[in-house]
Amino acid sequence: MTNCGPSAKEFEEKRVSDSIRVSDSLAMIPNISNELNLSTKTPDDKQFIKTAETKFLVSNVRTASEKIEDLAKTYAGYVTNSDLRNQESDYEIIDICKDSVLILKKIIVKNDLILRIPNERLDSLVRELNNLIVFLDYRIVKMDEITFNLLANQKESERLKTYDLRQKKHIDNKENKLKETSTAEENILNRQMQADKLQVGNLELEDQIKYCTLTIFIYQKPLLYKETQVRFDKNSHRGNLVNRILDAVIDGWVMFEYFIVFLFRIWWLFVIVAGGILIYKFWMKSRKNK
Repeated sequence: MTNCGPSAKEFEEKRVSDSIRVSDSLAMIPNISNELNLSTKTPDDKQFIKTAETKFLVSNVRTASEKIEDLAKTYAGYVTNSDLRNQESDYEIIDICKDSVLILKKIIVKNDLILRIPNERLDSLVRELNNLIVFLDYRIVKMDEITFNLLANQKESERLKTYDLRQKKHIDNKENKLKETSTAEENILNRQMQADKLQVGNLELEDQIKYCTLTIFIYQKPLLYKETQVRFDKNSHRGNLVNRILDAVIDGWVMFEYFIVFLFRIWWLFVIVAGGILIYKFWMKSRKNK
């Protein structure tokens, strides 16, 4: 059988060395800042919907995820999404000997979190995240002013309310015909539906003003995963011709050794055959002398 030798070890050492070089090169990249210095103070007479997004490297994704989830609760917020997963890449199968292969792949652990945090506590929570950051990729802050959107919705609600009162008075007038009354009631129903949509829309806007949306993407340095597996289908992984000839010679020599050992095991048969031949010759000789 072909010797597996140090092939698996050599491949492992090479991959580990490459991983170390990648980690070292990461440390040499000019970093914009390893701190999230976020300030979202806005004028008191204006209304804003605040959203923030950041991505950074952490030492351990699972530990950092638990810390972030705890921080959300500490600052009276909550987590709406937490997508913790392993991402595989650079999958490779390497032949290391006749009946086994080495499987190598790179594992990147990451998590995408979405938090809803009270507006006045967003800055404090973000400062707490600085303790988790190893390398900051980016930070994006958006503040969309909706002061006039709220005002427009308020004015439209007042108009619908006034229209509703006028239509009700029109319906209460007994001089109106039934057809006109039905049409007026239909109009009231449609206007009430519009008013309900405006009310729900305003509640959604107020919720977005009260709670900021913070999206966090975290990841850790790639991990090298290696595993040696037995090759079950030998025909699909045949070696080159020289190796197969050498294997055949070795297998033939092993069979020859078994054959020699087998001959020694039946020594008694050779003794019987030799004795029989001697007896036969002696009998033939004595017969000729007569």
